[in-house]
Amino acid sequence: MRMGGKARRLATALIALTASVPAFAGIDRVDGPVPETATSHIYNAATVPGALPVIDLAAHDYVEEEYFLHGTADAFRHDPSGRLAALAKDVHYGTRIIVRRPRSAAKFSGIVHFEPIHPSQGGTSHWLATADYLMARGDIYVAAGLGDDAPTRATSKKGPVPNAQSQVLHWFDPERYRPIDWPEEDGIRYQVMADLGALLRSDRADNPLKGLKVRRIFVGGWSFTGSVQRTFINEGFHDRARLADGRPVFDGYLIGISSRWNGGGYVPLNSEEAPVKKDDPRRDLRAIDVPVIEFLTEFEVATGPGPQKPDSDANPGAHRLYELGGVIHGSSLVDGNPPRERRANMVQLAAKGYPVAQVRGEEAGNSCPLPVSDVPHGALARAALDNLRRWVEQGTPPPHAPQLQWTADGKIARDSSGNPLGGMPVAEFAAPLASYGAYAGTDLPACVAKTGRPIFLRQNIDAATLKARYGSAAAYIRRYDAAIGTMVKQRWLLPEDAVRLKALTRQQAAVQFGK
Repeated sequence: MRMGGKARRLATALIALTASVPAFAGIDRVDGPVPETATSHIYNAATVPGALPVIDLAAHDYVEEEYFLHGTADAFRHDPSGRLAALAKDVHYGTRIIVRRPRSAAKFSGIVHFEPIHPSQGGTSHWLATADYLMARGDIYVAAGLGDDAPTRATSKKGPVPNAQSQVLHWFDPERYRPIDWPEEDGIRYQVMADLGALLRSDRADNPLKGLKVRRIFVGGWSFTGSVQRTFINEGFHDRARLADGRPVFDGYLIGISSRWNGGGYVPLNSEEAPVKKDDPRRDLRAIDVPVIEFLTEFEVATGPGPQKPDSDANPGAHRLYELGGVIHGSSLVDGNPPRERRANMVQLAAKGYPVAQVRGEEAGNSCPLPVSDVPHGALARAALDNLRRWVEQGTPPPHAPQLQWTADGKIARDSSGNPLGGMPVAEFAAPLASYGAYAGTDLPACVAKTGRPIFLRQNIDAATLKARYGSAAAYIRRYDAAIGTMVKQRWLLPEDAVRLKALTRQQAAVQFGK
């Protein structure tokens, strides 16, 4: 974003507020790319036989590399006055990054997407949702191991196999991943994150991207890794993470399915800190000098007391809040809704005898005969990422969306079809073939979650009702296509996703109208 004199002065003041905090220690050594052999493979590789979604790096002329990094970092706490102070200094660590980049440097766009690896078995949802988008544009993707968390560590200690991602690496291939040495003090993750971002923009000889002109780095993450971003921003790490010329290491953030009102919406500052209470002002998103987009589903919104942080075009403080109804957490973030057991890392683990079902347990809705919601979460997320890119690169503010509407008794309001009112404009709600939400009946108990997150389903509207409402399948398609066209025009949907959704909806309409 272009910054005027007043904005620059405010940004400088924000940095000064944290100047007394010890500087980042840095990365001592980078090893790699680590060779792959017939018996030694990258864990959570992009292309794994039998995995869904199918991601073909070769078809995009992309390569995948893994690097091991060693260094020291500090963990922090709050002193009695509330300021950051060192909790543990110069903690040694060994971690990894996965780099996916164009084979030809000439095809690199200058944009890097940085995703923290999820602590539970090392998932990377941001990659799965956006891989085709970023490869089509010549972007580079970097997944970074930033530690574990208390629940995954506890599961690892009690379970038959580890669950925490750093320990899963040793289980998967103890020889290849011998250099991975992450401490129990996960609070170093924030300094390590900043150091990794700075490394990728440096002229160091061991920079995995050396020789490539990195113009921007965007951070993206969903659920826990969305919450990591909130803590990184709110505890002042973004303000401190600066290049030599004062520019920020990271140029924009996409915080996915993590609300300040969720219990897990704020990752503790260190391993000793108790979970930050939901009403703690530390959870309020801090104004920083790069744009932030928060992307919430109905689940995250409904856990809060009402309206969230409003939009702003101010700098510092550029912010958009997107709320998507009819979706529960990450249920339809990956196109086609493949079960988690089909993701690349889980397929790799299962092939080595990892008891995937035993460790994960049965996910809510797996035994329900009705399909889970297929509101196009992933397509809307890709458009949000593209809007973040335009905001930073061109200074073009993203569109505004209304927040989800609430009823007087504190529930998300719904229309006559049972679909949510307000939130991001979605063609599936403007021209519905189905109702998206919790199952209202009692005859299918497997479709109603007993505890935890509810199950959101796609419940098709019957043929008689569709014909009475639209007249014919052809008339319905015209209405749906018009809604899709409006979404593309208003930048809620990318043209390539519009083509895919139109084709899918034609198939669904043909079946539901009885043709």
